[in-house]
Amino acid sequence: MPETFEIDPLTRIEGMGKIKVEIKDNELHDLKFQVTVAPRFFEYLLLGKRAEEAAKLTQRICGICYVSHHLASVKAIEKAWGVTPTETGVKLRRLMNAGGFITSHSLHSAFLAIPDMAGLNAEDRNFIGLMTKYPDLGKAALKIHAYGNKVVQATGGRIVQVVTSVPGGQTLALKEERRRELHEEGKEVLELIKVYADFVFDLYEKNIPNCEQYPGIETNFMSLVNGPDDHYDIYDGDAKIISGTGKEIARFNPNHYYEHIQEAVWEHSSTKVPYYKPEGVNGNLRVGPLARLNVASMLPWSNALEYEQRYLKLFPKPCVQVQGFNLARIPELLGGIEEVIEMLEDPGITATDTRKTVKPVAGEGAAFIEAPRGILTHHYVIDEKGLIRYTNILAPTTYNHPLIQQDLFNNAKEYASELADPTKRADACWRLEKIVRAYDPCTSCSVHMVDFDITVDGSIVEVKEVK
Repeated sequence: MPETFEIDPLTRIEGMGKIKVEIKDNELHDLKFQVTVAPRFFEYLLLGKRAEEAAKLTQRICGICYVSHHLASVKAIEKAWGVTPTETGVKLRRLMNAGGFITSHSLHSAFLAIPDMAGLNAEDRNFIGLMTKYPDLGKAALKIHAYGNKVVQATGGRIVQVVTSVPGGQTLALKEERRRELHEEGKEVLELIKVYADFVFDLYEKNIPNCEQYPGIETNFMSLVNGPDDHYDIYDGDAKIISGTGKEIARFNPNHYYEHIQEAVWEHSSTKVPYYKPEGVNGNLRVGPLARLNVASMLPWSNALEYEQRYLKLFPKPCVQVQGFNLARIPELLGGIEEVIEMLEDPGITATDTRKTVKPVAGEGAAFIEAPRGILTHHYVIDEKGLIRYTNILAPTTYNHPLIQQDLFNNAKEYASELADPTKRADACWRLEKIVRAYDPCTSCSVHMVDFDITVDGSIVEVKEVK
């Protein structure tokens, strides 16, 4: 009989998950990556709601990715209603989105992932251990994270669960005094991020052989691109898919994603699993910072570009190395702060024409946005009363779920003898956890509707999964 053990709970990720490992005769018998968060039913709960409520409701899927859900939702409603938001409204949304990237990337990098890389003792591999060994670095990480929250609050009305994006634009204008404050602080934060970036790159450049513990398999990558030159864009654009060798496979308007993306379900996990439809269920799509740097053109900001070029010396395009995820977040973090500073220098950012009046109509719309963890999809069908009749949400972790499992399987297979040895198991399990953390999975975002029957007053009510 195989020996079975679990890594439960997985630590330093959003939500809950575990890894179930089976070892037989010092060989890997089976491994499953399981998202153990219960289905959240958000897709079903939206049915019958007014469409304009969707942006406020869906962001409650997650306490980290709320900006991304808020924006993807309102963009999809605008597609369904044929609404183009005001120019100022779009600028404010882009500013909010960049602030969300600063908050999320600094959180994942400094608080969750880099403690694995900083040469800390096993019992100190956490942010407290990092702050103890590098106190100035820890303080800088806290300031960077706090600044991202300030940008989100200034544009979203609140730090968590923002309220300002509505069909047609934004309900809150940015005041000139607040713009000046954020601009001045942003320049200071840019310098802090550069110091932090140098620290992380130094770790990698000195320890690149250790990255070989992370698997690397050729898979498809998908991200947003904008314009004929595949401009890097985290708010808008087309979806582009490339192969693991860098060949373009597809490019499509997000409003027609269902012609290219199909979903499946697994018995052992609550997460839906999207795939590239022409290649069948094995047509996996990797998304997130690694995909964005592989697919899109170079970052359009000077400091971010400098660090992306430094990144590419370690992980040339197309990078299939999982450890590249952690480092790819650093050029993007710089891109986030530089985009914020650039937009705060735009005189139009404080204009008062933040929204236009819109009327609900019947329609169907889907939209993509780049969440920090990758492409996020919202899709709605709305009736003539402005009520939602169909909803589908695809979170980045749903795309990455099968790849996380495959990468874990490959690593466990290589280190099966260590997993089988009780004296070496702790380090071997830590390596598996590092792989999961590199993807920065948001398990709460990834769980969706399931098929089940409910008995109501003696009658069976059947509820089907919203595909």
